Amino acid sequence: MAGIFDKFKGSAPQVSTYLKSLGEDDIGLICRSVAQDSGPVGADLARKWLERDTENAMELAGYRQQLRQQGLDIGKDRGMSLGM
Repeated sequence: MAGIFDKFKGSAPQVSTYLKSLGEDDIGLICRSVAQDSGPVGADLARKWLERDTENAMELAGYRQQLRQQGLDIGKDRGMSLGM
């Protein structure tokens, strides 16, 4: 998920749009990639996040903050707004 944020330079609205546009083939490809690094548990977690169609920019901004606190590169400098 941090990689997706990084790809869109931390923009929660753009990440939301991207997640909502993913098809089953896209989700499967991403989950297989995650499984190589994190195993089946990581792939299941990735699928859960990618299949959620209720993600909105505000929810994603909260998740972005959690990722940042874990020390992950999310492509956005500290203190920046939602970017809406």
